[in-house]
Amino acid sequence: MKYKMVIGIEIHVQVKTKSKMFCACPNEFGADPNTNICPVCMGYPGVLPVVNANVIEKAVVAGMMCNCSIQKFNKFDRKNYFYPDQTKNYQISQFDLPICLGGYLDVEGTGFSGNPLPPKRIGITRIHMEEDPAKLTHFNDSTGV
Repeated sequence: MKYKMVIGIEIHVQVKTKSKMFCACPNEFGADPNTNICPVCMGYPGVLPVVNANVIEKAVVAGMMCNCSIQKFNKFDRKNYFYPDQTKNYQISQFDLPICLGGYLDVEGTGFSGNPLPPKRIGITRIHMEEDPAKLTHFNDSTGV
């Protein structure tokens, strides 16, 4: 064959922690707009983010569950872009040096006839962390952050 089909899927998961990833603001779903914010998550000049250790621990556990290689050295970068829920116009993210690399999951299932299918190994390129500091909530005549 001249070509090989490769299908990639990007899956986003919210890590359940008490505080946000880079500040001490509550990570509380359903709170009123513009309440769980501080100078760090708003990107005010002079503030410095500090990574939430619980987020890193959970990423390592996810990597171990997915048979990944846990990287002793990883880093975060600023990905610059403008989006309404990114008040500081950048997102702190990982790409080239993520926490977890090269894992897999073995998936079992049944076919349309109900007969078991042979296990299929799904490769994982990386598990990386990135912030998502806000959520847009759309109302009839306005939007809250």
